[in-house]
Amino acid sequence: MYLVLFSINPFSLYIIKKRNCGGNMKVKINACDQDLEIHLEEYGKGNKGMPILFVHGIPTNAKLWRHVQKNLENDFHSYAMDMVGYGQSSMPLDNFEHTFNNQAEAIKGVIEELGIKGNVILVGHDHGGGVCQVFASKYCDYISRLVLLNPVAYDYWPVLEVEAFNGLVGASDEVLAGAMPGAVAQFAGLMRTGSHDKIAFTDKNVKENYLCHWGRDGLTGFKSLVKICSQPTNEETLAVDHKKITCPTAVFWALHDAWMPKESGERLKQDIAGPVRLQFIERAGHWSQEDRPDEVAAMIEDFITEWEGVKI
Repeated sequence: MYLVLFSINPFSLYIIKKRNCGGNMKVKINACDQDLEIHLEEYGKGNKGMPILFVHGIPTNAKLWRHVQKNLENDFHSYAMDMVGYGQSSMPLDNFEHTFNNQAEAIKGVIEELGIKGNVILVGHDHGGGVCQVFASKYCDYISRLVLLNPVAYDYWPVLEVEAFNGLVGASDEVLAGAMPGAVAQFAGLMRTGSHDKIAFTDKNVKENYLCHWGRDGLTGFKSLVKICSQPTNEETLAVDHKKITCPTAVFWALHDAWMPKESGERLKQDIAGPVRLQFIERAGHWSQEDRPDEVAAMIEDFITEWEGVKI
């Protein structure tokens, strides 16, 4: 990815007033000896039953799940978190490595802070799906069910668009400021590449829900994006011990994913020790939460209902 040089911060043009049908909250956690604030989007507050915690991937944030959460809010209490360095959560530029293992420690802190240990359904997508695999292999007793939606896994990643940011690691503020307009210009195209019909990712949607957060505090947001893209490795995903994931697991795979092949989902079904449902989603790309949120929500609900009341 070659980035055009300009002297303005175009991300700052997209700081949009928040509009959300759910509720917003922050929890304070300590992960990897860092005091952090994690932003959560909350829907269905007060509903009984097992809560759901949604985890996004690169380069999105908790808002990716908003339509799915809305579809589930009549029956389920759900949270979607901005991982460390994303969205409205803390963006530490020093003393925090954005590895899968460190992000898994942040999930652990969120679950503890919310008081839902052992009773939560963990749902992860993309990079967040890789983090959730690490988490479930280390802390399976913290969750009752696991859902993986087109997650990164094994050595099928990182994709070229993520690797391209390696060229900006250690760059000066002047170089980063010059690179940002090029990144902005390509951002909407990146999101549309991951969508089946492209219609979901209007400019308005991209600006209001995704692009705006990478312009936080001058260069902070963009520096955070560079770190996030450059630090996780497939050595971590290859090292996941899937035999330690013993809870009921659903692997949902959108068939028109431009980056993650369905063979990865088939391998997960074979490698995860607990009972696994592998189910494919038609007419959906990598961002199936935007392409077909109703179908994603229905599949999650059906999976929860299938295992309702069953202790593993």
